[in-house]
Amino acid sequence: MPKSVFVFSVILFVILIALSNYTVQFPINQWLTYGAVVYPVTFLMTDILGEKYPKKDVIRVVKYGIILAIIPTLMISSFRIALASIGTFAVVQLLDVHIFHTLKDKLEKLWWLRNNASTMTSQFFDTILFFTLAFSFVMPFDKIAHLIVGDYAIKLVIALLDTPIFYLLAIKLKDFSFKKSVA
Repeated sequence: MPKSVFVFSVILFVILIALSNYTVQFPINQWLTYGAVVYPVTFLMTDILGEKYPKKDVIRVVKYGIILAIIPTLMISSFRIALASIGTFAVVQLLDVHIFHTLKDKLEKLWWLRNNASTMTSQFFDTILFFTLAFSFVMPFDKIAHLIVGDYAIKLVIALLDTPIFYLLAIKLKDFSFKKSVA
């Protein structure tokens, strides 16, 4: 992975994580927070990177993103949310990368399946783990359950809607480079 792509990807991860952690504190309604709209972009990002670069490079981006997101996350969200988010992010993003690359190795031509299956599976665990860690003993369980269901429903819709974006950026433009377009 070129250094410029690595640096850009890590910076974008940090921004998205911090923004998600801040906006998860603000409900849109009784079962959805703004974080549910921002956070899924990180899964799209790891999938696009996973299509273009080896698994070890994508894992490196995720690890640096996690480490560098700790300070801004602690500054803009509560300690409980920061801890739940960073811990959950570390587990589920790595899960997403592993599922994506396993499917890529076994079902190379089914790009839409690896994009959606890895994202939907990892976001399922992400949603349950994050809301349980972030809000247990602070909110009633039924409220947490509503947030989990609403958050995951939105993540499913976003995962399906981002499939054309994945196709365009990861499949269609896979071999595109600036040098080719100028030549």
